[in-house]
Amino acid sequence: MTFRPLHASALAALLLAAPPPPCAWTEPLLLGGDERILVLAPHPDDESLAAGGLIQEALALDVPVRVCFFTMGDNNEIAFLFTRKHPVRMPGAVRAMGTLRQNEGVAAATQLGLSTNDLVFLGYPDTGTLDIWNHHWRAVPPYRSTLTRATAVPYQRALTPGSAYAGEDILDDLAEVIQEFRPTHIVVSHPADHNVDHRALHLFTRVALWNLAADGIAPEILAAPVHFTQWPEPRRYHPMRPAAPPHFLDEEIAWREMVLAPFQVSNKLAAIRRHHSQYLDAAAYLDSFIRKSELFGDFPDLALPGGAGSVEIAEDDLSQFRPDEDLFQDLSRQSEPWAAIADQNTAETSALDDHDNDFTQRAISGDGTHLTLSFRFSEPLSPSVALTVSLFGYRADVPFGDMPKIAIELTPRKILAVRDLDDPQPDDAVEQVPAGDDEIALRVPLALLGDPDKILAGAKLSKGSLPVDWAAWRILDLSGAPLPAAPKSKKAAAPAAPGRDADPPETEPTPPPPAKKAEPATPKPDALVPRVDLPRKPIPARTEANEPVRW
Repeated sequence: MTFRPLHASALAALLLAAPPPPCAWTEPLLLGGDERILVLAPHPDDESLAAGGLIQEALALDVPVRVCFFTMGDNNEIAFLFTRKHPVRMPGAVRAMGTLRQNEGVAAATQLGLSTNDLVFLGYPDTGTLDIWNHHWRAVPPYRSTLTRATAVPYQRALTPGSAYAGEDILDDLAEVIQEFRPTHIVVSHPADHNVDHRALHLFTRVALWNLAADGIAPEILAAPVHFTQWPEPRRYHPMRPAAPPHFLDEEIAWREMVLAPFQVSNKLAAIRRHHSQYLDAAAYLDSFIRKSELFGDFPDLALPGGAGSVEIAEDDLSQFRPDEDLFQDLSRQSEPWAAIADQNTAETSALDDHDNDFTQRAISGDGTHLTLSFRFSEPLSPSVALTVSLFGYRADVPFGDMPKIAIELTPRKILAVRDLDDPQPDDAVEQVPAGDDEIALRVPLALLGDPDKILAGAKLSKGSLPVDWAAWRILDLSGAPLPAAPKSKKAAAPAAPGRDADPPETEPTPPPPAKKAEPATPKPDALVPRVDLPRKPIPARTEANEPVRW
């Protein structure tokens, strides 16, 4: 055999394809014999995109793995990266797509080494689960899917067919899956993900785990970034490059890295291709997830012991609702529907002329009885744009569905509405704090939130029905020192917005709360084994896993 010298361009390509040096900001994710891994996938294909290599590694080490699909993926979630309002298809076509994507999920799982007994499908509405989180609790009627027109799980192969599209039912299903499997690690979507179902699944999962903490269930959360408009970078197929986090998440989060063997990388690609309906229309995008490693990392909780203290959060994600134009063009050449999505994106962008804006910073402070929240933007807000601040309280002794779920809509000049789900609250329930032209600030009593132990806080900016920007939900941990008693002397002046100069209070300052005592770690159960089998119907053995792959 004759060996020919490499052409200069070929040699350069090989050098460019060489893996970069190891990243200093990651820690290796190592598995042991006692682990049990639950993968919560918002849609069929997210299990492969986020953790296809981790699943293979766990199975090779005889670590039990279960995959739970939140929705059936009734619609194309990738379209959400290019539009502000999701394109809607006919209900009949959507239900057929849900069945198809369930079959594709089975095929991909089989490719990774799982069996049908390792899979659970919940069947909640694609693109509707964040709406359920925000609005559908207690006596509020269930969410009606704009895609399937259903108000309850319509799939007979789901865990609990007929479960209402309501927050309590989702929490019950997630708790059942987690409690039965008793995982030591849960892979779940990242709270900053640009897809609404990804963000919703993270929020529901955190609450479900709080509810199960008394049972000794405290798995490590492995939050996986998946759908962002300008990530992964670089685009296309780069199997020799390690994964890198979105640039706006690379500092605040401690990342864990699972390094994959070459055969695991290639088999992950084969599993992604089993999701035919997605891959055939978006190969240029999905190939970008083929890297030699996978990343996991969650936001840390923000500590305000006893409701006192202050935190500031830089909002560095300026890519929301700003698609990668090069990728957009590639997808438009691959599939005709992408041209219609491009037209919709153009129309939405035109409707927001002179109104577009971005969050740049959040600041939150507390005095033990009130929270003051400040939101700063890249430029002064348009008069037609409104900010909605959502504050959901959590207490271990009150069902989460019964806790207040406060949404405050306001402009720089006035508070427009304060609601607890569908119930209007008094106009003076919250106080707007004077702030700069590029800032909105408000003061909220903790009693309005149910005197919670934890608060889930989110915010969005919108013009009518069009979202302009949003800030990721964050968790405020108020546990620790008790709330300080109200002063008996003259009433203290309301604090100014965080980050602004304030006049000194008229009364003596309240002494700082005592230091938080370290709490003993929750003991792990002696045996991590299933307690009962989930009452789900068997999935037919004949799936697309034994059909030829088309690409």
